[in-house]
Amino acid sequence: MAAKKKKTTRKKSKSPREVFDENLRSLERQLPPAFSRRVREMRKNMKALERQIDKARTAREARWHRLETQIRKDAVKALKRLELAIEPAKPKRKKKKTAKKKTAKKKTAAA
Repeated sequence: MAAKKKKTTRKKSKSPREVFDENLRSLERQLPPAFSRRVREMRKNMKALERQIDKARTAREARWHRLETQIRKDAVKALKRLELAIEPAKPKRKKKKTAKKKTAKKKTAAA
């Protein structure tokens, strides 16, 4: 029986935010308690700022999507109006006269 090859798994690379957080934590451990508190506050403020940025980015993307959709609709309407404006005029057809049905008059009895 052939030996199975051992699969090597790669470590998931850390995001820049995770690396930054990790570095701040290690700095926090190395500093005296007063400075450590300041670093902790900085990290907390950074997270709050990141949330605000994400929220603003989401709002911007939603606004952009609405504007883009509206512009596309307006462009379609404008193209349709332009096509109608440059379209050659259709020849006018003569109307056919239709015979009107005569209504039967009621005969009145002669007295």
